Amino acid sequence: MKKTTFITSLAVTTMIIISFVCFANKKINNTMIDRTDIYKIIHYASLAGSSHNTQPWRVEVFPNDSITIFVDTSRLLKVVDPRGIELFISVGAFIENLNIAANTLGYITEITINETNINSNSPVSIIKLSKISSVQNLEVLKELELRTTLRIPFETVAIKTVDLEKIVSIAPDNISFIPSSSPNGAFIAKKELEAYTIQAYNKDAQDELAAWMRFSNKDINSKRDGLTPAGMGIKGIAGFFVRNFMKPDDSKKESFVKKGVEKTQKQVENCAGWIIISTEEDNTKNLINIGRIYERINIECRSLNIGFHPMNQIIEEYPVYKEVKDKLKLGKEIRFIARIGYVDKYPAPVSKRRSVESFTVFK
Repeated sequence: MKKTTFITSLAVTTMIIISFVCFANKKINNTMIDRTDIYKIIHYASLAGSSHNTQPWRVEVFPNDSITIFVDTSRLLKVVDPRGIELFISVGAFIENLNIAANTLGYITEITINETNINSNSPVSIIKLSKISSVQNLEVLKELELRTTLRIPFETVAIKTVDLEKIVSIAPDNISFIPSSSPNGAFIAKKELEAYTIQAYNKDAQDELAAWMRFSNKDINSKRDGLTPAGMGIKGIAGFFVRNFMKPDDSKKESFVKKGVEKTQKQVENCAGWIIISTEEDNTKNLINIGRIYERINIECRSLNIGFHPMNQIIEEYPVYKEVKDKLKLGKEIRFIARIGYVDKYPAPVSKRRSVESFTVFK
């Protein structure tokens, strides 16, 4: 009897040691069923949208279920986003997805946002998790998987009042909607095309964009970030040609730039209206909050079969931005613009994501 008890105790102790060593060495199985909840939560967080699909986040995970999040300034778009406005908004979207995934898996979150900037090495957020229940509705996680940006033309019919109320109710103090059929809607479309064109012919912006282009299948699958032909809506024969015969620097050629301008004109002319997210002032907390709002709007639009396409070139080109701000008179800083409109069918997401291990350190 004693021998049996000893063997059983030894086996349990061995299993505990093995489990501890595996965690300490950060070795995680490739099958989702064997991954820890923390791993799953971070994976779903990484499905958030980000400018140029830069995925500008770094994560540290501590044994007490505390998650520390940093902005990855090596992924800052120094030409079009020198102040890091879109950088922090992207990390805000990551935090929102993390919160949704954690809640779905039965955790409550205590989220602290720290005031920081692009020159600081301090974390932007510390999130503590507490397990309080079993797994909730897994369909919520499916919504995170299906969230995507659409660059196709949208229907121009008016957004239904009931649908618009669902979108604006996410953050009524921050969200404005401007119908495309209104004078201000036409003005935004005109200025968005103008801002895009300025940027498209800016050599420094061209170089920066080319650095994030992922044309070949090799680049797409090895880097798992940036802008792919599929992500930019280049499909069929054109997509095949780009993947197999073009290099990122070819995006700077006149023919490619001109096609981009023409495509943007079709986009701004084919939508139901414009979602604007604004804030009182630019600080870390407000920008992170805008990112969280943006992510929730994108998810909600997907559920309503409303196409969603961020178009922030207006914000990136200051002279154009000032014109738009003065014209709209919202009394706040505009920090996010997206065109929306109904679509016949919502395609599956195509943008790649980096593995959790590539941006996470398990302490």
